[in-house]
Amino acid sequence: MGTSVARTWQRIVTLLSEHAPATAREIRPPAPAADLEHLRDRVGLEVPPELGAWWAVMDGVDDERDHGSGNRSGYLIPKNYLPLPVTRAEDEYVRQSRYPDPGCCTPEGTHRKEAGQDGFPFCTGVLPIGRAIDGGLLCVDLRPGEDHGCVMEWYASEGVYRSEWASVTEILDEIAERLDNYSHDREPPYRERHPVITDGELTWP
Repeated sequence: MGTSVARTWQRIVTLLSEHAPATAREIRPPAPAADLEHLRDRVGLEVPPELGAWWAVMDGVDDERDHGSGNRSGYLIPKNYLPLPVTRAEDEYVRQSRYPDPGCCTPEGTHRKEAGQDGFPFCTGVLPIGRAIDGGLLCVDLRPGEDHGCVMEWYASEGVYRSEWASVTEILDEIAERLDNYSHDREPPYRERHPVITDGELTWP
């Protein structure tokens, strides 16, 4: 799993370096192992191997600096999400976990709902991994169940709900495929559009 993630990520970085260098420059080096361990201890749930493997090869982008400067070059996840560094993922987790879903989250730290099920206002069993410019969060569902590791989205008005991605691996595969189609000027699949690259900055229509 880790080898596959690392290989796909290297493909993405190569394509970004060639076609969207401003976005490539925003990517931080691999996350420190101590940060990953601290996050796991904080959350207390199993982190999917592909997420750990992704953070082992990159530590997101500086989402606070990027957003504050009005610079959008770090939005490398479709739907224009910034991938969060491990420490920022933990910050967001702690902040949102103050508002657990009463229908799911128990005082003992267990969950009544399985992975992939909606929750409101938040669920302490999902971990933010990305942030959108409009305040939304991209999360990985750490709750038990067949869909453990699936990707969820969160907005304050809607709570946590299922995204179109089944895993972090699917996100990375989509980024790589769409960038590759763009680089070779291939016709995108039905209902899909090429990413937009302006002055070396990647955005997603």
